This record gives sequence, structure tokens and C-alpha cells, in this order.
Amino acid sequence: MKLIQSITFILLFITQLGFTQSKKEKLEQLFEFYNQQNLFNGSVFISEKGETLLDKGYGLSNVALKKENNANSIFQIYSITKTFTATVILKLVEEKKLSLQDKLSKFYPDYPDANAISIESLLTHTAGVYDYTRGNDMKDQTEKSFVEFQKTKPLDFPVGTDWSYSNSGYYFLGYVIEKVTGISYEKAVEKYIFKPLKMKQSGFAFKNLKSKNKVIGYEIFTEKEQKPSIVYDPPMPFAAGGIYSTVEDLNKYYNGLKNYKIISKENLEKAYTPFKKNYGYGWITMKMFGKMTVGHSGYAAGFCSNFVQIPEDDICIILLTNTERGLNTATYAIMKTLYNLYDKDYKIPIVANVSSETLKQYVGTYQVEDNFVVYLTVENNKLKLQSGNGPTTILYPVKENLFFAEELMGDVIFERDKTSQIESLSFHVGNQLKKANKIFPSWGIVGTATEKGWEGPDAKLFETETKGIWTIKNVTLKTGELKFRFNDDWTLNFGKDMSDGIMPKGDNIEISTGVYDIILDITDYEKPKYQIFKKS
Repeated sequence: MKLIQSITFILLFITQLGFTQSKKEKLEQLFEFYNQQNLFNGSVFISEKGETLLDKGYGLSNVALKKENNANSIFQIYSITKTFTATVILKLVEEKKLSLQDKLSKFYPDYPDANAISIESLLTHTAGVYDYTRGNDMKDQTEKSFVEFQKTKPLDFPVGTDWSYSNSGYYFLGYVIEKVTGISYEKAVEKYIFKPLKMKQSGFAFKNLKSKNKVIGYEIFTEKEQKPSIVYDPPMPFAAGGIYSTVEDLNKYYNGLKNYKIISKENLEKAYTPFKKNYGYGWITMKMFGKMTVGHSGYAAGFCSNFVQIPEDDICIILLTNTERGLNTATYAIMKTLYNLYDKDYKIPIVANVSSETLKQYVGTYQVEDNFVVYLTVENNKLKLQSGNGPTTILYPVKENLFFAEELMGDVIFERDKTSQIESLSFHVGNQLKKANKIFPSWGIVGTATEKGWEGPDAKLFETETKGIWTIKNVTLKTGELKFRFNDDWTLNFGKDMSDGIMPKGDNIEISTGVYDIILDITDYEKPKYQIFKKS
């Protein structure tokens, strides 16, 4: 096949990195790659058996000032805060000021079902307490407003019978800490954790922080656009996610925990032991590549974080980013790189000089099996593969029709028909070769405003002569909500953004009863548009 003349693909694979190359060099190379590809913007700390392997910042902490991230950059860590809340609770148990079996009624006598809700059930997300982030009408952020709102929401299930992640449960724990200690939740965390461990760059009320190391969080962070996120008014998100910190401070926290400087070995082991699902007392325990990990992640406006321990090897991985891009891929890549120690191969790709126009020829929908469809899109000059609720996989070009998929640790090969159009792709899952033929489904609208509701099938849009313009005419809708989705599948969907546009996985669009013409414009997939015309 004749190679594309207008573009040169440059890809070097570093395979089975030589044993003369240190772990530090491998990790440095990995994150230089992520930085070059705009896949990681933040700070990272990795250590093994007390030896620091990587402690560095990448990308920009403030785009407007062109200021770079470093090891002292201060980020919001969001739900990693839950591990601090749980640790203070266990410390109060050690001080015999509290019992895990104490009931919420001890602190809120008139709260519904409080006699059944224990401190332990709140720690482990088994209390069934409604999560306020699913929607609330609290007039302010006071304890009184929070409790009064929660009283209006029944339990999701009887206490102890199921598991459901609840930020509200950790709000209650924060207020319990205040009632037991007689000081604010924030002061209690400072007393029991920050001060003893000398975590001087950690605290609360990020919005009010005055520090040269404070970073800006971004809700959009691409090569084309960077948009700062909102910053929550304190005390939100309180004991469920209110802490800011640095990678080096979190390493102090890791060492303080493993050396039992805060709570005892017995209580730490209980905290790390799964209670239901894979959640213990504030910690998530799960196997990754055969290694048992303990940690927590955080995600909300402008920031994403991940804190992972591998206790058996005394490995600590801390990733903090001032974007809303997930950190699973980077975490897995770190694990795979470290696994060279265990004779497992891993490739670090280095790629450059590939245009979006070249990549767009591979965009489309590919059916692997009856219930297994993969979607390829181009975003931020990257060819991305998505399927169901799984992670997004970036395909790095090796040469024409040949790409490398990091998550698959293997190649994706495209095949063309007689007219040189892409007709299929193939890849390996283990030792099994999978082939997917290109199919041509359509966009549609789904929701309570449509005839079939959220279950579908969707009301189909039809592509016009202009590629990327989809429309449906004279569609009868009722008062309700709708979203755009592709192929009757939630993998690719659009909803409204914070302004007047739409965005991937956005909010529901409200509609009143009537007859409509609707246009979806994805000629630029990264900047989708829509128009809704009410005819009657």
C-alpha cells in the first residue's frame, strides 16, 4: 500500500527496556512521553522501599502565566480526603472517645433511621444514606441545612444490606468528629494528621488559599482550548473531599500510615480490609496485575487525583493533576513499567507529527461481536477507542494502518477495501485475534421527552449530504428531557453544557411538549453544536 505522502509517521518503541536502564529512567521517560502527548498535566511521586523513583511536575499550573507544575504544586485532592476522615475516626476510637458501633442517634436523636446507622456503616458506604451530589436544594452549607435536607431523603436500602458510595455519609462523619472533639473537623485533621506528619502544604478552603504554589484547575484542557473550572466555596466538599495537598505531603502521609505514627497496626489493617465490595474504612482495596493495592482517587471540578499503595513491595504512587482527565491509564502504565522488575514486558511509545486529518480516516464504528462494538474518534489530535463503560484507549500510529494500543499492550491493524476505504480492524485479546468490521449506525435522541423514554430505541437522526450534520424533522416530543446518543448506546452521548452548547456526557436537555426539527452538528467532533426548532 502506498504510504501517505503528506505525513510522516514517527514512532519509536522502547521494548523490554534494557536492564542497564534504571527504574527512575524508565519512569522519567514514561512521563516525558505523557507530557509531550498532553496526556498528563500535574505532579507525580513514586517511591519503592523508601527510595524516590520520581518526584516531579509536568505541564502548566497556570496557563495564563505560563507557570509550570513542580513537586510543590498544591492541588485539590477531593475524595482522597475520605481516607483522612476515616483515619481521624479510627484515632478517636483508639482514644476511646468513639466506637465504630455507635449509632448516629447518639449525635442526631431525631434523624430518621439513626438508631440503625452506625459509624462503621458510614465509613464503609453501607448505611444507605442518600448522596447529596445526586441533587439537592440546600440553601447554604451549614450543618443544619445539610441535616434537614438529608432528613427528606429515605435510605437507598436498609442499613448493611447493600453498598452505595455516599459523600453525605462522610459529611456526617465530619460532623461527628466535631461533636466528639469539640473542635472543627478541619482543626481535628490538622491536630491528628497534618501537624504530627509536618504536612505544611496541606489544608482546607482551597478557594481562599494564598500561595505561590497554588495551581489553577481546568475543566477543559486541550491543545486548542484551556478553560478554568469553578472553585467550590468552603467548606464544600468538607469531610468528603475538602483537602488540598502536594505529592510530597501525601508521601509524608503514606510514611506516617505505614510506620503507624497515626493509628495502630491493628486499626490500619482493619481500615485496609474490604468490608463490602472492595471498600474498607475509607480505603479501596483491589488487585492490579497480580499485586494487591490500597488507595483512593478523587475527581471533581478542575482536578483529578490518585493515591495508590502496594504494601507488599512498599511502593507508593501519587498522581495529582489540575485537569479533569482520568488517571487510570497513567496508573496502569506506572504499574506495567515497575513490573519489568518481575520480567514482564512493557513498551513506552514515543510518537510525533501526525495530523488530525490523517487520523480521521480511521474514525468510525466497528462491530467485534453481536454485543461488542468499539467507537473510534479523534479528540485533541489523538485517535481514541471507546467501548461501553470501559476506559478510553489511545491508538498511537506506527505506520499507515498500524497502531499501538497501550492498554492492550499490542497492535491494532486496519484493513482497506478495493477503493482504499477502511473496512475493518483487528487486535489481539491475549492469544486470540479479534476482528471488527466497520458498520454505519446513526445518532438519535433518547429520554422522557421521546416516545420510547430512556430505554429506547432512540428516535433516529439522519445524516445530511454534509458529513457530520444529523437531523430529524417533525418529531413529536412531550414535556421532559432528552440527550443525543449514538447507536442506541451510551458510550458516545451529548448533553447540555454550562452555557448554551452541548458536550460529551453532558446534562439532560429540557423540552416542552410540541413538534420539533432538531439538528446535531458534529462536523467538528470536539466542538459539537445543536439546534432545536419548535414548529408547533
